Amino acid sequence: MEQPSNHRGQLNPGDAPSGPKFRRHQTSTKTNKSYGILLCAVITCFFVLLVFSRQYRTPLKTLIPVNIPHVHHEVDLSTPEIVGPGIELHPEDHVYREPETQRLDWVLSSKSIRPDGVLKRVHLINGHFPGPAIEARPGDTLFINVTNNIQETLSIHWHGLHIENNMDGVVGVTESGIPPGSSFIYNITIPDHQHGTFWYHAHAGLMRADGLYGGLIVHQPAPKSTVRGLRASSAPYSKEFLLLIGDWYHRPAEDVMSWYMRAGSFGNDPVPDSLLINGVGHYNCSMAVPARLVDCVQQYSDLTYLHAKANTAYRLRMINTGSLVGFTVAYPTESLTVTEVDSIKVDAQEASSVGILYPGQRMDLILRLPTEDKASSLTIEMDPECMKYPNPALAPNQTFAINPSNAYHAESTVTDANQNSYLDIQHVPSPRHILSSLPRHANITEMVYVKTTKFSINHNVPYGFFNHTSWTPQQDPLVPLNALPRAKWDNHQLALAVGDQDQEDKDQGSDEPVWVDLVVNNLDDTGHPFHLHGHHFYVLTVYKSSIGWGSYNPFSESFPPGSDPEAYSDTNGLDLSRAMLRDNVYIPSRAYALLRFRADNPGTWLFHCHILWHLSSGMAMLVNVGNYTDFPRAHA
Repeated sequence: MEQPSNHRGQLNPGDAPSGPKFRRHQTSTKTNKSYGILLCAVITCFFVLLVFSRQYRTPLKTLIPVNIPHVHHEVDLSTPEIVGPGIELHPEDHVYREPETQRLDWVLSSKSIRPDGVLKRVHLINGHFPGPAIEARPGDTLFINVTNNIQETLSIHWHGLHIENNMDGVVGVTESGIPPGSSFIYNITIPDHQHGTFWYHAHAGLMRADGLYGGLIVHQPAPKSTVRGLRASSAPYSKEFLLLIGDWYHRPAEDVMSWYMRAGSFGNDPVPDSLLINGVGHYNCSMAVPARLVDCVQQYSDLTYLHAKANTAYRLRMINTGSLVGFTVAYPTESLTVTEVDSIKVDAQEASSVGILYPGQRMDLILRLPTEDKASSLTIEMDPECMKYPNPALAPNQTFAINPSNAYHAESTVTDANQNSYLDIQHVPSPRHILSSLPRHANITEMVYVKTTKFSINHNVPYGFFNHTSWTPQQDPLVPLNALPRAKWDNHQLALAVGDQDQEDKDQGSDEPVWVDLVVNNLDDTGHPFHLHGHHFYVLTVYKSSIGWGSYNPFSESFPPGSDPEAYSDTNGLDLSRAMLRDNVYIPSRAYALLRFRADNPGTWLFHCHILWHLSSGMAMLVNVGNYTDFPRAHA
C-alpha cells in the first residue's frame, strides 16, 4: 500500500504544488488510508461474530409442557400466555411444632419445556422445575429418596447446612453419585443452631445449570411461650415469599462448557441468554441472533410474582441460583430492608437497591408496599463484570410487577438501580451477639492462591487452579475421597488438613475448638464467589489493591494490607467489629480475603468458586477436618 509522503507537512504555503497530478495523489492516499481502516474494522467485526456464533449454534428439541410447583394457577408452558407467581411459604406450619421426620420421594427426570419461551431440555423433580421447596425447622430429620431417571450420574448438595460429611452430596468427594436407574436416600438432620434461607442443587457435572435445584427454608421456631397466631401479628411482615433468581442458558450446559474449555474462548466466561425467577422468564424472540438456532414462542405476560397488598410488608427470601452472574435488586418505590445474608442475621439496613448477590448466596429482605394503590415493581439488574462480550439478545435489566392490578411487561425500560441509595451486601457486618463467638486470633493459618491459567501445554484452554492444582473429581481409584486413604488420592486433589484438635489436647480432655485463618489470594482479572461446604466462616477483611497483585502472605508480612495496626494492635490490625459470618465470600480481582472458621465438623469438605464454569474447570480444593477415623463413611 502506498504510504503518505513524509514531507507533506513540511511544505510552505507558497511551495504547495498544484495541478491534477498532485490532487490525484492526495485522493489516492486518502482512499488507501480509508480502505485500511475499513479493512481493520471488517476483520474485527468478523472475529467478534465468529466467536459469538461459535458459542450459540445448538438447535433445541420439541416441547413437552410442565407445570410450575407452589403456584396459585396451573401454567401450560406450551401456550404463549404464562403467569409466574411467587412461591409463598408457610412458616405457621413449622414454627410452633416440635421437630419431626419428613419423608420425601423424588423422581428426577428430564423434559423439554419453555421456561422463558425458548425450548430447552430441563431437569425436573417430580415433574417440576424448579424442584419442590422444602420447609422445615431446626431438629427436623429429612429422609429424601432420590430416584434417578436422568441418563447421567447425579448427586444433591444441601447448600449451607452443617450436616454429616457423607450426606454433603459431592460426587468424588463424599459419594460416588446416584447412577441412572438407581435410588439413594439422603438422611439429613438439620442442626439445632441453624435456621434461615438455604437451597439444594446438583453437585455432579453441570446439572445445576440445566435446572436441578430448589429452595430449602428452615424456619426459626417461635418461643415456647408464644401462642399460635400472636407471632404473626408481632412480625414485621405478613407473608413470606421464596424467589429463586438466576441466569439461564438456552443451550445444554455441556455445550456451554465445551465452548468455554477451548482456546477460542480466550478464557471469556460464556454470557447467559436470559434470566429466570422461580423457573419463569421473559425472552424477546425478535432479538434472537440469527447464528443461534432457537425454538422460541413469544410469551407475553405480566410476570407478576407477588400477590401483594398496599401498605403491607413481605419477607422475600432470595437465592442466586445462577451459573455465572451476580445481580442487584432495586425497589425504587420504597426501601428494602436487609435482615439476613447466607442464613445469618445482619445489622438491618435500608436502601432502594441491594446487591450484588453472587451465585450461591442468599439474602432476606423486607419489602413494604406503598400506602397508595399504585404501580410497584422490582428490578433485577445483572452484574456485567463477568460478561466480557455482548449478547444482543440478553436483557440484563428486567422489571417485574408486584401489584397485579398495575402490572406491565417485563421488557419495559428499567431505571438504573444505582441512581438511588445502594447497599453493598458484601460489607454488611454481623450483629454483636454473632460476633461474640469470634476469637481474636486463630490456632492455624493457611494460605492459597487462585487463578485461571491458559498454558500452552494445555492447548491454551482455561483451567482454574488453587496453587498449582486444578481439581477434578477423584478418578483413580474411583472411590470418594472421604472413604479413601490420603495416600491413594490422585494428583488433582489439593487439601488443607486442619484437624479438630491435636491428639495431645484430646488426651488431656481439652474441648477447645480449633480456629483456622484461611487467606485466599485472587490473582485473576475477575472476581470469584467462594463457598465452603459444611461450615460458615467469619469474613475478617476483603482488600483490593490499586496496584500489583493485591495478595497477602501472612508468613512474610507483619500486617495484612489495608489493615490499621495502630488502631487495632491486639487483633493484627483488623477491626473485628466489622466481620461477617457467611458461607460464601466474593473476592474481587487482584484482591485477598481473610477468613476465620471453627473446624468442628469432621470430614472432607469442598471449597470452591460457585461460578459453575470455574468450578468445572478446576477452581476447587479440599479442607480436611478431623482424623480420618472420625469421618462418616461415604456411600458408593
